[in-house]
Amino acid sequence: MSTVLLVAVDPAFGERVSSLPGHRVVSADRQADLSPSDEPRSDLHPDVVFVGSGVSEERALTYARNVLADWPDLVMVLVAPPTRGVARRAAKAGFAHVIDPATDAADLARLVDGETRDPEQGTVASVAPRVVVVASPKGGVGKTTTAVNLTAVLAAAAPWEVVLIDLDLQFGDVASMLDLRPEHTVVDAFASEGVDSMYVRTLLSTHAEGFYVLCGATGPADCADVTGDQIRKLVSQLSASFRYVVVDTSAGLLEETLSSLEEASDVVMVTALDVATLRSARKALDVLGDLGLLPSGRHVLLNRADRRAGLSVRDAERMLGLPITTVVPMSDRIALAANHGQLAVGTKRNPLRKPLQILTAEITESRTVHHTHRGEKLS
Repeated sequence: MSTVLLVAVDPAFGERVSSLPGHRVVSADRQADLSPSDEPRSDLHPDVVFVGSGVSEERALTYARNVLADWPDLVMVLVAPPTRGVARRAAKAGFAHVIDPATDAADLARLVDGETRDPEQGTVASVAPRVVVVASPKGGVGKTTTAVNLTAVLAAAAPWEVVLIDLDLQFGDVASMLDLRPEHTVVDAFASEGVDSMYVRTLLSTHAEGFYVLCGATGPADCADVTGDQIRKLVSQLSASFRYVVVDTSAGLLEETLSSLEEASDVVMVTALDVATLRSARKALDVLGDLGLLPSGRHVLLNRADRRAGLSVRDAERMLGLPITTVVPMSDRIALAANHGQLAVGTKRNPLRKPLQILTAEITESRTVHHTHRGEKLS
């Protein structure tokens, strides 16, 4: 039996943790001052410590540093809205996860079980949310195709723990690419101010391959008044309920792209093997870097690669100033699948399948990926 320590958490959150079977749950004073003397007792030996909103963020971070100095094997979890700034400060203090106070019991169970599983019984992947923003400086380079099929590959490893958000607020076409006819769209999510993540889940469409979709607006005018705060809140709400959130964005660096990147753990920059697109991608990456919006997970996908373009992958890397994570060769089969409302990665022989498996492995950090791209990899 593992031991979970609750420190200064909200009573409702504490009740959800206490309801988890197979764990000993111990609560500390909600108004604890979190001084060094409040460290876990030596006879308690907790496995996971949740620190909640009963104290200020500053005291919570100081508490984590003090505790981890003597108890380095503890898993510290901060219970607070998981914004990018909070996540960055929490990670620096030693917190393993930042989770929303509204996180439901099922997600809490996966987190606690994943962190306390006996090593001899195997390990469980961390449920700390990964928000993957798929972006491109230009349209027509396969950004949405990448987002849709990346979602499917992630869902193959984590069924029903992945959601795809269509944040191309003007001309989003995720629904048509997946042959979905949604009852609700992102417009309904933006209209539901003040509601929790559980309500937002009711707006999602399901796909037979084991993932959820929040489909895009039906017309450019539907989201004309959407603000960056609304976008950040939506992404944050869904990241509280899902292990992976994939965001398909508009071409360029519009408000929806910049706001979603504030919540992102990863960005996938989709480009093509031509000088104009590569230069635009380099400019976009430079701008995001200047704005402080480049997350630590940075991945470049080179799409529709063809040796007849007169450029090699190494040429593209020199122009971008970054290594290319994944190369997708030119193939009519990828476009054919999209035109039929099918997933390109649904067939083993589709040339998109293996590159996206490599990209997924890098995003999930499930293994070290060694890149050996050369000119002969192009179609």
